[in-house]
Amino acid sequence: MKGFLRRLRGIIGTGLIWAVGWAGLYCVSVLLKLAFGVEIPWDLLPLLWQGSLHVGVEGFVAGSVFGVLLSVLERHTKLEDLSFRRIAVWGGIGGLAFAVTLGPAYLQPVIFFTLMGVGSATGAVALAKRGSEPKLIEGDDEPLPALEGE
Repeated sequence: MKGFLRRLRGIIGTGLIWAVGWAGLYCVSVLLKLAFGVEIPWDLLPLLWQGSLHVGVEGFVAGSVFGVLLSVLERHTKLEDLSFRRIAVWGGIGGLAFAVTLGPAYLQPVIFFTLMGVGSATGAVALAKRGSEPKLIEGDDEPLPALEGE
């Protein structure tokens, strides 16, 4: 049971991280449109709030699907052994999971969310791999010689 709860925590955590990231990217894109003179309605704050919430939910679903795929299909693989190609595939499927519900009339969002999933997955695993690199432990290196005059 402990392993299941740990996996569930990881899946929900991945979903929340993707939700915050996708909502943040949405806000940045709206603000960039405003900065470059694209016509945006006067009620910008509700637009940002509603759009961020919508995109955040999509990011949560996509991140959770990615987390499930990763925890089930790669459960016996160490972080160092994960290939970016496979991670990109799982992330693309995660991004595709929510976008498929829109139907074939919305091909552009489907492609966009699939690419967002690929980027989010590879970025997250790259950061995780970077964070898992061994750090220097006190006493591993020879001490520096004392400076003259001390």
